[in-house]
Amino acid sequence: MTHLRFRLHIVDSTVSLRRKIHRGRPPMIPYWIVAVAALATALTGCTSTQTKQGDNALFEMHEIETPEAMHQTVLAGNFDGSGRAQLAAVMVDPSRSLRLRLIARAGGEWSTALDGPLDRAVLFVDIARIAGYDRLITYRRGIVEWLDPESGELRPLIDLRIPYRASHEDGIPHLDIARDLNGDGLDDLLLPDTDGFWLALQSEDGSFGPVQKLGPGDPFANAKAYGDKRTYAHAGITSENLSWYLSRVHHFDFDLDGRQDLVFWDGDRFLAYRQDESGAYDVSPGAFTTEVAFDFDGSYGLAFQFGDASVPSMLLGFGPQTEHTILQGFHDLNGDEVADLVTLTLEGRSPFRLRGRYNVHFGRPAPDGVSFPATADASFKSPGKAGGLQPWGYASQRFFDFDGDGVNDAAIGAVDIGLGNMVGAMVGNSVSIDLAFYRIRDGEHTGKPDWTRRVRSPFKPLDKRGPLFPTILAGDVDGDGRSDLLIGERWDELNVFLGVPGKQPVAARPISVAAPLPGDERNARIADLDGDGKEDVYIQHPSADGPGRIVVLMAR
Repeated sequence: MTHLRFRLHIVDSTVSLRRKIHRGRPPMIPYWIVAVAALATALTGCTSTQTKQGDNALFEMHEIETPEAMHQTVLAGNFDGSGRAQLAAVMVDPSRSLRLRLIARAGGEWSTALDGPLDRAVLFVDIARIAGYDRLITYRRGIVEWLDPESGELRPLIDLRIPYRASHEDGIPHLDIARDLNGDGLDDLLLPDTDGFWLALQSEDGSFGPVQKLGPGDPFANAKAYGDKRTYAHAGITSENLSWYLSRVHHFDFDLDGRQDLVFWDGDRFLAYRQDESGAYDVSPGAFTTEVAFDFDGSYGLAFQFGDASVPSMLLGFGPQTEHTILQGFHDLNGDEVADLVTLTLEGRSPFRLRGRYNVHFGRPAPDGVSFPATADASFKSPGKAGGLQPWGYASQRFFDFDGDGVNDAAIGAVDIGLGNMVGAMVGNSVSIDLAFYRIRDGEHTGKPDWTRRVRSPFKPLDKRGPLFPTILAGDVDGDGRSDLLIGERWDELNVFLGVPGKQPVAARPISVAAPLPGDERNARIADLDGDGKEDVYIQHPSADGPGRIVVLMAR
């Protein structure tokens, strides 16, 4: 399952831009930059309202009423092991108390499986696969816990404290701290700190081993982002920058022994924590260097590159021409099962209009591990001028096997947030995104995209709902093994471009599905809810002044 959210799994800095657009004030102000440094009645029985649509061959639509909430986070998981569709809703009610509701589908109807209070000290949540079950996990100061769906109680997983700074505007966010790192099919826990990363590996019985500290500290910990009086370390870890911290964790088989290693950039060399036969990682890392030149690791580093430049200079491009090359990551893009090194070079006078170029350096087996040539083997340009993952950009890239042929593809999305486009978004409620797909085959690439499309929400300056941030999701909704592209450019319509064989990754014409889409694209998610091999869509519409709803599109 891949969530493109464009964002495609997109950088949380767009939360800052989105907030300012919705509030009707320009984003380029110190408060916003500070944010960068640091996106009715209770339901008893929760019966669904099913809307049948004769012209919708792809989905069956359900609506689930939810209580009034100041903030709501909805996650999917197989919490009871039954395989039926289930959702967890974490809500902040009008009294700012936390509430959790588990909702499950049985016999075509949705009902509440658990409804009760949640500890007010919980700061964020995630889903982890533990001992064969999907578990809602929570973080509060000093401890990570999991929710027992039968009793509703929180049970301890690991004791750990990180400098996390919560915000009322974020509610209880979903942050990605659980993932299978060592390839044993069990989710592990990885949390950032300002001086490294904390790792806890899961055992087969569902317990977690001792917490291990990995990696170097953040290279910008003592630096100040543009417009911020605090150092990056003092700003702490937030819902917006946690993903920036984790972007420094590189995960690939460095020594070609068939096991995934953890790799970190440490200023002038890489540190490699090799995985052993038991699935554990070295306590002391090895080191290696590369001939590939780049300026820093992580696109968020751009926030520290503009010194005392004035706001007009930043907006209008009056500053000097700049060029920065960033280590984007490691991905096997030529299908030889050896990781390739990808860099992103950004050029321009304004950080709002940077031209992006991706260079791919194919990995080659070497006596001491994978090596990468200084000269790129493939190169392609980013669409638009959003500046990749720059902290004030609205853009991202995702490398994954879109067409099901076993070779990773590159999906790039970018929004032009130059002055004119920002005014259009704030005044006309219209947002546009440039999409492009690139594929490398037989080690070659023309440099041109295999597929492009501009996505634009309608220009409606008088629409009281505010701007519609286009919904963009990728997942296999028809079960044929190829990813499909779901695009929402209208409030009431989702266009589904089915994946097809051939040079074009998706069909030329979409299938239109009537569905109420959110203004905030992060409220639409894609996942295989019932385990039938077809991915479903769930869309939340929380409300602070009356009952909200969750719309579920179950793939037929």
